[in-house]
Amino acid sequence: MRHSFTLPHFPESILEIETSLWTGALTLWKDGVELERSSESGKPFLAHTESGEVLKMYPKLSFAHLSPPLEIDGIKYNTAEKLPWYQYALSALPLLLGFIGGGLGGFIGAIGTVLNLKTLSRDEPATLKYLKVIGISILSYALYTLIIYLLVKMTT
Repeated sequence: MRHSFTLPHFPESILEIETSLWTGALTLWKDGVELERSSESGKPFLAHTESGEVLKMYPKLSFAHLSPPLEIDGIKYNTAEKLPWYQYALSALPLLLGFIGGGLGGFIGAIGTVLNLKTLSRDEPATLKYLKVIGISILSYALYTLIIYLLVKMTT
């Protein structure tokens, strides 16, 4: 999922960051151009300022942020707004499947939770986001129930 943001270092530019759900790989764009990464420790993104200097932007991975903050000159800048606690709690409802359904329930619940978190971090009307989260949670439970039903039918 891509998040657009601005930084004080680039007031006229739009930056976008994307984190891969499956691999965790990060990609950063400045005005639509993908920024290269250095091979040095911390693998910073390299961006050229208007004055010609190269600015190093270090991604700082964190569970609390769906889109990791960037550290520039020792200062962290958020690339997306952090969700309030109640949105984390609501998005985690499918994880209860892990207590009910063991490994299979936990797997389906984890996928549902990640989808809920991505949905809540989108720029959409709040009502639509909450309806989608409720729908994803219900579908997670329905999918688990369907799979268990089919497994029971196959074994009897």
